[in-house]
Amino acid sequence: MRCSLHLHSLRQILQKREQWRGHIEIIKQMRQWVLDAERILDCSWAEPTGHPTTEVDHLDARPYNPNNKKETHRYTKKQYRKQEAVTNEQVAVRFDTWRLQLAKKLEDAGFSQKERECLEHFLKVLDHLRPYLIQCYDREDFPRTNNETEGAIRKIKTRYRRISGRKNWNKYLLRHGRNVGFYDWWASTPKRWQQFEKLAQNVKKELWIQHKEETEKAQSEQLIRYRFRHLRKKYLITLEKQWDATASHAPDSQSLILH
Repeated sequence: MRCSLHLHSLRQILQKREQWRGHIEIIKQMRQWVLDAERILDCSWAEPTGHPTTEVDHLDARPYNPNNKKETHRYTKKQYRKQEAVTNEQVAVRFDTWRLQLAKKLEDAGFSQKERECLEHFLKVLDHLRPYLIQCYDREDFPRTNNETEGAIRKIKTRYRRISGRKNWNKYLLRHGRNVGFYDWWASTPKRWQQFEKLAQNVKKELWIQHKEETEKAQSEQLIRYRFRHLRKKYLITLEKQWDATASHAPDSQSLILH
């Protein structure tokens, strides 16, 4: 009796699993589209320097294997670096060829309506981003992703939280602007700070005043956008008061308003 109950429970579990099998396979297939695009853009297909490849037919479109740890696509810093021998043209040819092959799958009669809609949306996103995706490979110091930038921002936020105890750092940015990033980079190591002190000693006064005005202008624009978006009512009242004060002190204010 007990064995029959266990067998019945097992059959129910398998039946529920079979109901979701098709959805899971569709999700795996869509996930593979993203992984294939990333494999092309990260240049992991490129040969080492000295053995360049010119073929584009053997696309790296290996199926996803959950049992293979090398296929989990957890990137390291080394995988995010660009290959020295790869150019924009090579990546563009490979990417466009793969994109055309993927678009041909829309003609497959075996595709469900949901798969077709997802693939059409994915191709639409690729077409929209295509002019901006492949621009960094001809430049040596141009990063392919913004991971290092995001990591630097995270470090700045962490340091500010330790100092102030606040989670939100909007006021910190509004008060100091882009100086936040400048200071954090120069003060990250004692060697950089010594280099900054040497460079600061040779800065001319006129150049310093010019950069200070540019920084204050950019910071003022950020502050205005923040006030307009988050404190709009208060900001509009302030503008009205400023307008009234300016109009009352201006000569022939009524004639200026009429004209």
